[in-house]
Amino acid sequence: MNDLDILRDAWAEPGPPAEASRTAARTALLERASGGTRKRGRFRLGIRVAVVAAAVAVGVTVVQAGDGDGPVVRPVSSASQALERAALAAEERPFTPPRPDQWIYIESRTRTGPRPNGALSKDPRDTVVRRQWKRADGEKSARLEDGKLVVSDSPPTTPPSDYASLAALPTDPAALLQWVYEKAGGQGGTAEGRYSAAYSMLCAILRDNLLPPKTEAAVYRAISRIPGVLGVLYLPGVTLAGRTGERPALGLGRVSEGWLHQELLLDRESYAYIGERSSAIKDHDGGVPVKRDDLLNLTVRGRSGVVDEAGQRP
Repeated sequence: MNDLDILRDAWAEPGPPAEASRTAARTALLERASGGTRKRGRFRLGIRVAVVAAAVAVGVTVVQAGDGDGPVVRPVSSASQALERAALAAEERPFTPPRPDQWIYIESRTRTGPRPNGALSKDPRDTVVRRQWKRADGEKSARLEDGKLVVSDSPPTTPPSDYASLAALPTDPAALLQWVYEKAGGQGGTAEGRYSAAYSMLCAILRDNLLPPKTEAAVYRAISRIPGVLGVLYLPGVTLAGRTGERPALGLGRVSEGWLHQELLLDRESYAYIGERSSAIKDHDGGVPVKRDDLLNLTVRGRSGVVDEAGQRP
């Protein structure tokens, strides 16, 4: 069964709207949000149609909250509320800090495309699995190349990649955001460039690391303070080739520079980090031309954890 079959089976009545309607609704929703002209009632009314359009575009499966005998998920009405729940959930989860000689394993699945920085394939089978190890002290990293483990030295990075530096980040969200602003700098010296760079850096900290609970909570709360983070879209779990099981998701997004919609994906039940996604809401040519509705990034976190040696999996 492919993604569209699952999408159709998930709906009883009414049937899904036409493709043109889905695309128009999604684009109009994001353009209204980016332009600051959202009207609360109209915005909420448009969400469901826009989500279906996004689902078809990237190969995801719609899962409705509270249908049948499934769990009823408490709704959230804003990005800040969802991010606060994510922060509280992070603070409550069990966590054992890694030793400096242990390795942090991160597995992710990423949709591919025919050229770098361009539109991605619409076929979920065009997906690559990346398995990476980072030693907790930040000195070494490892990856698989043609089935062989390759270990290399790791230079210092911004944001940091060693556990000690990550654990030392401010846990006060205002202080963390100020640190990010200072490290990320701006893009062209504009306020939007500053906000966009900060948002991208905080999402990268979540994507590439296993964080102490208080640090992860601070990241979510810092994201909620960045201007332009939009309301919640009730998204489905992401379908990527080789991934089993689907988790309903929340998409928290912001529109960068008027054309790029970037989404942070959270599990709708546990508020755990799932991954990220971005798409163009307008035609844009920044060296590599993209068209409206092109999917530009879709990355989903897979297995992750702490292991004793590079090459091991939790």
